[in-house]
Amino acid sequence: MMPICSSRLRLFVYCLVLSPMLFNACACTSSGGISLFGYTSDSQFDTSLKTIRVPVFKNETFYRGLEFQLTEAVIKKIEARTPWKVVQQGYCDAELTGTIKQVQKRVPLVNPLNEVREGEYTLTVEVTFTDLRGGPSAPMPLANSEIPSAGTLPTTKPFSPPKNLIVRSRAFIPELGQSTATARQQVVEDLAEQIVNMLENPW
Repeated sequence: MMPICSSRLRLFVYCLVLSPMLFNACACTSSGGISLFGYTSDSQFDTSLKTIRVPVFKNETFYRGLEFQLTEAVIKKIEARTPWKVVQQGYCDAELTGTIKQVQKRVPLVNPLNEVREGEYTLTVEVTFTDLRGGPSAPMPLANSEIPSAGTLPTTKPFSPPKNLIVRSRAFIPELGQSTATARQQVVEDLAEQIVNMLENPW
């Protein structure tokens, strides 16, 4: 009986010692979440942003229609994962723009009949996220904004938000029923997921 009582006493002492430490490490955040040892249950996206505009991506390739497919995928990911509302007209807090820079289709492997055994589809996209809420470094909205008169033109160089280049690839095997179309859809979904991941707050 002595070892059992001793272990219970030791556990009780540990709880007394660790309770204040856990209490200090665990705290409630301003948005009602819980913060523990640097981790939080709050959203990883900027909750001060309420609305975001996502214009149709530009397309510098010959593959038409791809820009609509990618823009739609990005909008769906934003609405599903972030607290922001996507708007297309009027004022908004932020804007996400993108340009499809390059589309590549490679055939690294063929069969003895020179038919595609394995292919690879690669998509390169450039995206820019701009905070439009004002301030010394924030640019004016790009859409639905009035052109200032000559007497009110800014004298300082306008702020240019950073551009991010994203490259994603997917392999496809026709013998398994896969095709360029299925690979393209998978690459678009991967790109949309990565773009939304880049909108998270830094650690």
